[in-house]
Amino acid sequence: MQTQTSRPLQRCLAALITLLILPTLSFAQGSRSLEAPAPATQQEATAIEEAVAEASVPTTIDPRAELDEIINIYNTHGNGAVFMRRQDKGQLFYTVSRARVKVTADHPDWANFRTMAFEEAYLKAQAEYMKFLGVSVRAQALQSIKEDPSMPEFTREELGSTSKFEELLDKAAAAVGSKLDVMLNENGVDPTKFKMLPREKKKELLRNAIEKRTVTTASAELSGMIPVQTFEANNAEGRHEVAVTVVASPNFKSWVNSIIATKGDLHPNPRKAGGESVRTIVGNNPAALFHQFGIRHIYNEKGYPVLVSYGQAGNAYTGTDYDERAEGREMALRHADAQAYGNFAFLFKSYGMFNQEEGRKEIEKTVGKIQQQADGSTFSSKERTKEFISTLNQTINAKGHVSNLPGVRKLTTWVYNHPEYNQEIVGVVYVWSPQSNRLSKHLKGADIQKTKKIYKAKKKVSAKAVMGQEMMDVDDF
Repeated sequence: MQTQTSRPLQRCLAALITLLILPTLSFAQGSRSLEAPAPATQQEATAIEEAVAEASVPTTIDPRAELDEIINIYNTHGNGAVFMRRQDKGQLFYTVSRARVKVTADHPDWANFRTMAFEEAYLKAQAEYMKFLGVSVRAQALQSIKEDPSMPEFTREELGSTSKFEELLDKAAAAVGSKLDVMLNENGVDPTKFKMLPREKKKELLRNAIEKRTVTTASAELSGMIPVQTFEANNAEGRHEVAVTVVASPNFKSWVNSIIATKGDLHPNPRKAGGESVRTIVGNNPAALFHQFGIRHIYNEKGYPVLVSYGQAGNAYTGTDYDERAEGREMALRHADAQAYGNFAFLFKSYGMFNQEEGRKEIEKTVGKIQQQADGSTFSSKERTKEFISTLNQTINAKGHVSNLPGVRKLTTWVYNHPEYNQEIVGVVYVWSPQSNRLSKHLKGADIQKTKKIYKAKKKVSAKAVMGQEMMDVDDF
């Protein structure tokens, strides 16, 4: 993340530089003798003091601004630019969704809140896709006006009876005697003035309300929608924001459906052969895997399509007890497993529903008020108020299901200790390919003729980044 000089610091430096070069400019204009610079005027000194004071206040960087900048680069120069061009041509659906991590990095469950932020961003993207496929909208606008200009008045019964304040005071005085006066004095209230509080009566003279309600619903099949990139940004205070880009296209959805139709018996693509192995592409560097979320579609060295699913969870225990740390790590691994398996369900067979009820209301009213003073006189006044009320009730529901998917295997597990936050994150990577699908069926049918050769994984170390690894081919969409 680049460090930028704050505006107050720039002003301070400019003021100091100006004072330093003023004597030099004076000498260059013909002064033959070197004289001590004249003291700064009161105005200059005040300007410098203000600039120094502003520069001393730490500038808080908004992680959202940093996140948007990274996404803009991706959408301008990265694969995002290709996706956007193809979206403009009507070839695919592409969107970016964001979410904030709800806690700061010093929270023991920060890693799990971070994972849920990615889930939230992905859920928002699913909602956008649902609305894109078909949205139903009901809107209602309403204006109501009520006017009665007559001011409120006290009735004869109200004027003839004692005020509620006085009734309450009399009852309290009868029960506790002088203790009430003591309590009022202790709280800075004059008992005499308390008894003289005026009665008042209010009434709405004019009420003008404008209301707009909108109900938006959508439901759609989400199968074939896949995340293609993740982003993350943070500031010095430990505030994080994340983003997910997703793509859906007829071509990729057909490919996903073909896996189900052929029961995973897919052929390799000769044009994709000759690349790196899956282990090499995925790598085993926890610092890089920490930034991977969701599921990806890649090709192995033989040209077979491969699905790579990522899962991670935080170990909330930060103490020194070995057993507790190990137990927390095991539980985190199980949560990561569930997350990785869930990615397959959302890809192959998923359905979502979106419902949002939004309302905005503007209320303008004039209230008449009449008060009766202690001496029996009355005083009337009018008060005009304006208020705006905004309400929102939104529900996004997405469900995934896949049954009897053979060939899903665990590629690697990892443990990452965050260097700045002292947080332990546990992750897992699962993969599926037609080859592993075929092997699974052979094992199930006890029809193994030879043992497949196991290739050694090449260790890959990648630098820490705020953008996930670029793995997918845009041509697949």
